[in-house]
Amino acid sequence: MQIKVNRNFIWSNILVDQLAECGVKYACISPGSRSTPLTYSISQNSRIKTFVHIDERSSGFFALGLAKKSNSPVIILTTSGTATAELYPAIIEAYQNRVPLIVCTADRPSYLRNTGANQTINQDNIYKNHIRFFYDAGLPNLKTKNINKFKEIVVKAFNIANSTDKGPVHFNLPFEKPLEPDSFTDSIEEKILFETLAEENPIKVSNKVIPPNKKAIDTLISFLRKSNRGLITVGAGNFDQNFFKLLNDCSLKFSLPVFADATSGLRFYKSEFPNLITNYDSFLRSDNFIRIFNPKYIIHFGRPLTSPRFEKLTTKKSVNIFIVNKFGDFRFRQSINYIINSDESVLLKKITTEKFNKDTEPLLNEIKNIDLLLEESKNKILFNANKINEVQIISEVLTSISPNSNVMIGNSVPIRDLDLFSSSLKKDICIYQNRGASGIDGIISTASGIASLSKTPTYLIIGDQSFYYDMNTLLTVKKLKIPLLIILINNNGGAIFKSLPIAKHKKVLDKFFLTPTNLDFGKIIQAFGIDYKEIKTKQELINHIKVSNVRKQPAVFEIKTNSDYSLSLRKKFWKTAISTIDNYLREYEV
Repeated sequence: MQIKVNRNFIWSNILVDQLAECGVKYACISPGSRSTPLTYSISQNSRIKTFVHIDERSSGFFALGLAKKSNSPVIILTTSGTATAELYPAIIEAYQNRVPLIVCTADRPSYLRNTGANQTINQDNIYKNHIRFFYDAGLPNLKTKNINKFKEIVVKAFNIANSTDKGPVHFNLPFEKPLEPDSFTDSIEEKILFETLAEENPIKVSNKVIPPNKKAIDTLISFLRKSNRGLITVGAGNFDQNFFKLLNDCSLKFSLPVFADATSGLRFYKSEFPNLITNYDSFLRSDNFIRIFNPKYIIHFGRPLTSPRFEKLTTKKSVNIFIVNKFGDFRFRQSINYIINSDESVLLKKITTEKFNKDTEPLLNEIKNIDLLLEESKNKILFNANKINEVQIISEVLTSISPNSNVMIGNSVPIRDLDLFSSSLKKDICIYQNRGASGIDGIISTASGIASLSKTPTYLIIGDQSFYYDMNTLLTVKKLKIPLLIILINNNGGAIFKSLPIAKHKKVLDKFFLTPTNLDFGKIIQAFGIDYKEIKTKQELINHIKVSNVRKQPAVFEIKTNSDYSLSLRKKFWKTAISTIDNYLREYEV
């Protein structure tokens, strides 16, 4: 029996239904004409929750937040033309940080490229430098072999995004008119519709699995047996409680200090972690400490550390670095690198069960004692300062929020202050960041995506430049009633440059780097219909944060700070820290 269909909608249903069968639960959609068949298909699929965004750039970063929180692939859908380019910043971040996204760009037919046709650009593998898989589906073809091939490719792409090479994948989907659901293009046999149904047990796609580097693992075990001078470092990563437990067991067994970037979440782990060193950046400011400590090997998990001073250790030719992650990512310059492409917990379990014990490294206790002294100095100089400052704000937010909260931290100054100065808190706070490419774009959008799926409070700590860059998202936050609390630290300009060498050139710094906006953010925020409060004292911040733990609506708390005053406190602490470390180690014999 012949039935009339629109091939664009049949083709779109194949894609959407198969992705839903694979496990996709969320999609971010921006309106557009050429993407009508895809939008309609997603809207009709009850298994996929949709979020509509006017701004494609915001949509991409919102999807990034959804994927971070759910740890599963999220669809991003746009129409053709420059709309596709607006997604690129979020795709880059997802690629660098291995966040699973399924990017679906509608397109004009390829024969319209380079003809001057409206809203037509060359979208062929447009993200090729930052994508894990690309497929141009071509114009829809409802022959059985084409349908089956398309379903196989959809499953393959999902598996890549979700597990085998985690990150963003891209479908480019050209369509000819008509694009509306009540228009027909073909008459086909009804039985063909059964062939378009999603595979209930998705087709198994073979993916080559590279076994862990046994030679590198054996070399690491040899170092653990023979050397007393080692170090564990932990950057940002998707780590669970089991990983932290195994890491603690490993550090205790082999007497290894653990330098944990704040974005790793380890500083906020609920259980005791005796060898955790939170003020590691202060140690790395002391040349005497680096000379005396002089590690022979470093075991590194996660992304690179935020602190640029870590390079003082990694550039030493005498240090051997073992980089552990499933995909074998990252390298450290100039060092001897051993790449161990293994699940982090699996490797820790293996080396911790090795049947040998180590004597306690004497310097480990000294490092832990110094770390406690640095905590005292930090409290005195930074956290108890009479005038509110940027470091103090982050500390008070972390201390005041409820356990199991989510905290998204903005780039530039906030992420550095979090890493340099945050103390250990046993609260199981989930820290989120966009440190793949470390841009200031899309920060509010990412936090909004995280908050939209969270059952616990979500906070965003952000600077004024990043806030300005992503204000469009406030419309989505209000429309969807996302209970995100934004702590806006407003020092009116790119204050991070005051701590960089360019600060010596004041005229150039003032004109080309600081870029103050002089905006009245309160009026802008209220124009979006979002609750706003200007915070002026530390106690006021504490009181409002504690009340906000049960908020059901979005809000922004703005704190106006003096960047020069905040910088002077940081410098005072660093000077005290270096002096404390050097004095403590003065009598220490290597």
